Amino acid sequence: MKESPDPKLLDALAGLDAEANMAVVQRTRRAVMEAAHKMRDSELRRRYNFGLVVLAVGALLMFLTPTLWVVAEDAFSGEQWLDAPMITVLLVATTAMTIFAAVLAHWSSRSRGESV
Repeated sequence: MKESPDPKLLDALAGLDAEANMAVVQRTRRAVMEAAHKMRDSELRRRYNFGLVVLAVGALLMFLTPTLWVVAEDAFSGEQWLDAPMITVLLVATTAMTIFAAVLAHWSSRSRGESV
């Protein structure tokens, strides 16, 4: 005994069922709109993160400019590299870089949703 196909299925396959077509169009439109919102949100997040990195690098350079100036001045004037002021300058620079790295690691883990 042969089963006859469903007439609604035949109409949908032939493109004659406008209601089924409209449902597909609406689902597709919602999916595309959701993807567009996600892309826009990810672009805004990427620009925000880039701005924070530029701000952090600028702040670090502004904080370290006096230290770099002293290092350059001592290097060009022929001073010793291992005297007390130079060791202090290098210690300050190392501490600043360590703090900067820790802050970047914290921001990075926060943006990915991980707990530190």
